Amino acid sequence: MSLALRRFAASAAGALAVALTIGSANPALAQNIDASSVGEQAAGSAIDALGSVPVGSTADVMGSVGSADFAVGAGSLSPVGTPRSVDETITESKFVRIERTEGAYQYWLVESAAMKRQVLVEVVPSRVGTTAPALYMLDGVDSPEKPSGWSSMGKIADRMAGENVHVVTPTGAYASYFADWENVDPVLGHNKWETFLTEELPAIVSSQLEVTDKAAVGGISMGGQAAMHLAATYPELYDGVMSFSGYYSTMDQLGYQTIRLTVETRGGAIENMWGPHGSEAWRAHDTISHVGNLADARVYFSAGNGVVGEDDLAAYGGDLGGVAAGLVLERGVFEGTTAFEKALKSSGIDHRVDYSETGLHNWVNFMKNFDAGWDYIKPALQG
Repeated sequence: MSLALRRFAASAAGALAVALTIGSANPALAQNIDASSVGEQAAGSAIDALGSVPVGSTADVMGSVGSADFAVGAGSLSPVGTPRSVDETITESKFVRIERTEGAYQYWLVESAAMKRQVLVEVVPSRVGTTAPALYMLDGVDSPEKPSGWSSMGKIADRMAGENVHVVTPTGAYASYFADWENVDPVLGHNKWETFLTEELPAIVSSQLEVTDKAAVGGISMGGQAAMHLAATYPELYDGVMSFSGYYSTMDQLGYQTIRLTVETRGGAIENMWGPHGSEAWRAHDTISHVGNLADARVYFSAGNGVVGEDDLAAYGGDLGGVAAGLVLERGVFEGTTAFEKALKSSGIDHRVDYSETGLHNWVNFMKNFDAGWDYIKPALQG
């Protein structure tokens, strides 16, 4: 391993220790770390420590916080956009028009009666056959509109060029967890994404494309968590699900604090989503506690292990804060993924899970296992 990699990893390890000690993964803490000041021997020790952090360490630290909500800077991380405005005149869910086409991508403007607003949906129609199943792909926390992460980072059109499937990606779901929120949030808006995805969007898609009676849902990070929830809650809609670096508990402290941090650092109020923690809505989204409905679906999920790789350093371009944040997040994801794997095994649910040898919480890591995930769920969409 190169000295540069060791120095970067040592800096990330120090930032991780600070972040876990204070209970907040603040990437800015790492900005003041001088990687060049780390000796090779110390860097080597840090690399060894990174590889031997015990499973459960992140959860244990979060658990030690108890039910207390440690302070975060509200609105300290701005979303890449703002929610579209509510239009009280929208009472019907429908396709409006194709706003533009960019290569294989079509950008549909649709209206949602549930959210009383317009939604931009990124669609890649099948280039193999006219009639095809639908694959709904959900983005991460910033859920950009133009283009989606699945387009700009995942290159989904290129990856699916030879597959007979319509890829459908709703956009603009900023820090929403693709959920039905109980209250309108002053910053994050009027969110009824679960209703839109399950009751409105399939009918809109079938009005414009020839679809089979098969469908699947997938996502990364926030979108992966939502995808697994949707598959477990609406088994009649989804024949397969794939999630990359998602977290599947809303009730343990690690899951709760991660969701709270995601919403509140983007300026939202967590109580507006599902009310107080422990409510019926929070429990309904705790997928790990009710996996039974996944029995008839093809279930795939993956995670990195929070160990810094050369590709991670290239992805962050020397941003030690990004490395530290990605390490903290993916270490928590790894722990949540192993717990979810145990829950599926104990319930006798068939599945496939892959763990990358290295990988932080970033698109490089998310896409390492995309082809394996698609190959695993594809048979459920055929025939």
